[in-house]
Amino acid sequence: MGTPSRAALFTGKYPTRLGMQGPSIEVSEKRTLPEGKILPQYFKEMGYSTYLIGKWDLGYSSWNATPTQRGFDHHFGYFNEFTSYYDYLSTWKMKDKEYTGFDLRRDKAPSWESVGGYATDVFTEYAVNTIQNHEPSTPLFMMVSHLAVHSGNEGKPLEAPQDAINKLKHIVDANRRTYAAMVTKLDESVGTVIQALAAKGMLQNTVVAFISDNGAPSIGHFRNWGSNYPLRGIKDTLFEGGVRSVACVWSPLLVQSGRVSRDLMHITDWLPTLFTAAGGDSSLLDLDIDGIDQWASLVYDLPSARSDVLLNIDEKTRNAALRLSNWKLIVGSSNNGSYNGYLGEPVLENIQEPQYDLNAVYESPAGQSVRKASYTPLDVEEYARIKNRATVKCAPNGEKNPCDPSSNPVCLYDIPSDPCEENDLAKYFPSVVRRLKRSLVEYRKDLKPQLEQEFDIEKADPKLFKYTWNPWIGCADVECTS
Repeated sequence: MGTPSRAALFTGKYPTRLGMQGPSIEVSEKRTLPEGKILPQYFKEMGYSTYLIGKWDLGYSSWNATPTQRGFDHHFGYFNEFTSYYDYLSTWKMKDKEYTGFDLRRDKAPSWESVGGYATDVFTEYAVNTIQNHEPSTPLFMMVSHLAVHSGNEGKPLEAPQDAINKLKHIVDANRRTYAAMVTKLDESVGTVIQALAAKGMLQNTVVAFISDNGAPSIGHFRNWGSNYPLRGIKDTLFEGGVRSVACVWSPLLVQSGRVSRDLMHITDWLPTLFTAAGGDSSLLDLDIDGIDQWASLVYDLPSARSDVLLNIDEKTRNAALRLSNWKLIVGSSNNGSYNGYLGEPVLENIQEPQYDLNAVYESPAGQSVRKASYTPLDVEEYARIKNRATVKCAPNGEKNPCDPSSNPVCLYDIPSDPCEENDLAKYFPSVVRRLKRSLVEYRKDLKPQLEQEFDIEKADPKLFKYTWNPWIGCADVECTS
């Protein structure tokens, strides 16, 4: 997840109300997540042990901005937007000079002993050890924020164990093959963690949320060779390929198994939803949040409690988008419109791909564990139906009236019937356009200007801190050089 989305997840507020609707936080930036109670602090107040494993990416200019000072009892992971998968080095170019530092922490101390281990496996091992050593009488909130499948440093953006890559020889493109191996290792991680919860006897009273916040950067900056096909757009755009992401929620507490929903849910909703799931009193939440409690909708298979979603307002690029019921309005472009015409990776022909193996999913560690813990376990045939229902398809033989927001005042789409954003309806529904524009104007009233990017690379230079990326503001020497 990028900085704006993580800010929304932790605060339950739209990034526009925090001044964090702009780019992700880079090394040596003074920007940090604004003060205020965030998700892990709510759980700590309910008596939970709180763990963050993996990515932080919400600023670390001072120790007070880091995870263990913002509600997490423990953090094993990295501060920056990315690190590398084996040596945990993060390289950035600042002022025409490259800066490289080590970025993997066990709480506050650099975790040098982890070098050489593959990041996905290292984070999984820590998660499993945490579960195995946990006292079940104390509730546990554990966020595993994997590095996978984010790209790493230039020169080696994708990394995976060679044995995992070798199992995917049917994928011709070498980069795509490595990406697929990274996804495979992520799949294994989910199964291993679920299996550990089951072995500890904790799965029966657990809510598992597997979520993302954006589409793949198929091309361009931080390219990882993922695909959003058949959706239009990529990460950092406001088309569906950039903002529509997959989420899976599992718990024995859910009344209906195997539900596929395309209802509206926003990343801000996770805070009140998980808080309620954990037994929290919603009256104790910050009443100023934008997130909506969706727990009853998830448990009882009810329609979403949300009717609109502010996707973003970037006052600097003048790019904005809003969902209201079935309608979506896009104004302006990101990245100077570079990816407005990007429609996904082409389908490669004459490649013999293996048939999707539903039995392998059914018999996987996660499949076996949740089947034992479920009151209404699913069979293989139901897996096939779920897969089919969850597959997004463009409107068959639908009208195509393309819209480029760089040259058009607005683009308007009916997303349920046109998920691939091929048919602009702005000129046919002017009243809808006016209504959505008014909504954007209302949201604009609460917008806080983007926090300015202030860089301090001379003071944050890793060579000053034993070649680690480290907080540099307002800390004692002994802390700064730990």
